[in-house]
Amino acid sequence: MANSSWNSMGDELVKCPVDGCHHIGQIITKAHCRIEHGMTRDEVRKKYGFPERVILLKRSQIERGETNG
Repeated sequence: MANSSWNSMGDELVKCPVDGCHHIGQIITKAHCRIEHGMTRDEVRKKYGFPERVILLKRSQIERGETNG
């Protein structure tokens, strides 16, 4: 699911939108975009869009088969 922010909120993380990049964290920093992809964050957004949300589930939710979607 697309996000319109470079920061995570609540019980989620964000995944870098660049194809083949597996970086996941609470924020996708300008430094990550520059160092790993040689682009500004704005250039990454224009080419690949915003980061994807990664929703975190507690073990008890997984065992019960719950999803946050």
